[in-house]
Amino acid sequence: MAELYPFQQQNLNSFKHGEVMIISAGRNMGKSELISYWNAMRNTYTPKIKWQRLPGLKLQAYTDDVAPRGFERGLRESDMDPIQAWCEECHCGTRMSFNVFKFENAKQITMFVIKWTE
Repeated sequence: MAELYPFQQQNLNSFKHGEVMIISAGRNMGKSELISYWNAMRNTYTPKIKWQRLPGLKLQAYTDDVAPRGFERGLRESDMDPIQAWCEECHCGTRMSFNVFKFENAKQITMFVIKWTE
């Protein structure tokens, strides 16, 4: 078995039977700290949206990110709202459903992808 560094041994010795602690970046986080951190991450998380070409002149939004924001995974309505607002403002595409946008021509698709692809 590998030798432990002194701070690792100290962390192991600080546990009490039945107590749960998370060790992150070399420090202990108690339950209240962990809950605060979780809520902060949940409120600031924005997924990276990717676009898939569908038959016709359509694009579908999706994400590979599965970082938790409550009980859901993936995209929210609030993630799609800025995209829809931009489409209406620039007359570039129409939102067909939650994550599908339809375009009139390839030029609009190109303009949309340039704007909304990271």
